[in-house]
Amino acid sequence: MTGTEIVCGDCGTVPPGRPGRRPLCPACKLNRRITLLLDDGTGHIRPALRPLATALRNAPNLSTSRLWLYKPQAAELLTALATGRVPLSHDGLSTWPRPGAARHLRHRLIAYGILPPVDPSRADIESWLRHRLAQLSEHPHEQVLRQYALWHQLPRLRATAASRPLRSTAKPYATQQFTQAQLFLTWLHDNGIEPAALTQSQLDTWYAAHRVHQRYRVRGFLTWATSHGHLPCGLVVHQVTFKPGTTITQQRRLELLRHYLTDDAVALPARVAAVLILLYAQPLSRIHRLTRDDLLTIDGTPHLRLGDPPSPLPNPAAHLLHRLVDEGGSGSQWLFPGRLPDQPVAYATLHRRLRGSGFPLGEARISALRQLVLQAPAPVIADALGFHQTTTTRQHANAGATWSRYPANRNTQ
Repeated sequence: MTGTEIVCGDCGTVPPGRPGRRPLCPACKLNRRITLLLDDGTGHIRPALRPLATALRNAPNLSTSRLWLYKPQAAELLTALATGRVPLSHDGLSTWPRPGAARHLRHRLIAYGILPPVDPSRADIESWLRHRLAQLSEHPHEQVLRQYALWHQLPRLRATAASRPLRSTAKPYATQQFTQAQLFLTWLHDNGIEPAALTQSQLDTWYAAHRVHQRYRVRGFLTWATSHGHLPCGLVVHQVTFKPGTTITQQRRLELLRHYLTDDAVALPARVAAVLILLYAQPLSRIHRLTRDDLLTIDGTPHLRLGDPPSPLPNPAAHLLHRLVDEGGSGSQWLFPGRLPDQPVAYATLHRRLRGSGFPLGEARISALRQLVLQAPAPVIADALGFHQTTTTRQHANAGATWSRYPANRNTQ
């Protein structure tokens, strides 16, 4: 040891690469920060939070953990949980006024066994609705909106989450439904219209003055409100139809497929996602939640489980998926592992990577699905790729296919 070196005041080692500059090594500095934030008021870490402390201390990248712990929003929430100001529960996290910090910490607490598993989209929606309802005290139709959220939206979401994981698009869909319901009732109030006295001509006036996405999102609320007596039961709630989506040519689709199968300049996760869209028309909200268990070998042939039965994988695509598994290491169940513990890559992150590479997301998916329903009956494609038969039948019609007489369900004796 030279005369200019200063050892760590806690563990007695010389901070690596920084002799004489800091009194604490990175590990000890991190440990002090953890102890400070998770202190339950007795000078010790709250027992229930010890698994979190252990995971942070043993993280492969200590600087990442340290940066997170120095973020004011994370530090404030951790201190509130450690001291009991916020209950250590999912409901407690849902009450926190900064949903982003609560969402990030929720994932960690679940991964480390501190909180029981919960569907992350469901938890996000419940937290959003809780905060939104708290802001409606001055709204003239607060009671109706509260009933719509708590008696209709949440029970349906919870029932769906109990049977299968909610897609990443569930939150924007549910929040936009509620937002459009609120805007519709605000429009009624501003025009001096009582909901129970709404006429068909007034409803048609609203439809004429608003955009397609607003008419589509508010339809669920109008249907619920008419069936529960908040709006006149005789109102006709119009079905909203969308124009067929734009497509790319089959030649362009094949060009894109060759490009993403072979171009190493594009990040591997984006390449795999693009290939799955081009081959199987899979939505990104489903792709990012695929697990390693969905990658199968049946009779020596690689398959991917998207529906029933699993779909065969061409060798170039199978090679790409196995590369993704190998690069992801052995610590995750997800084909597209994310930064948060035991979570897949965020939908928005994968979406951004594909857009950044110039990939035509919507057009490619519609084109792939239309090509598939030209090659086989729509019900067969729906079963094999995990689609609702309405979806494939609609694209079958848009593609001008000739399978309209194929029976959706055959009874076998």
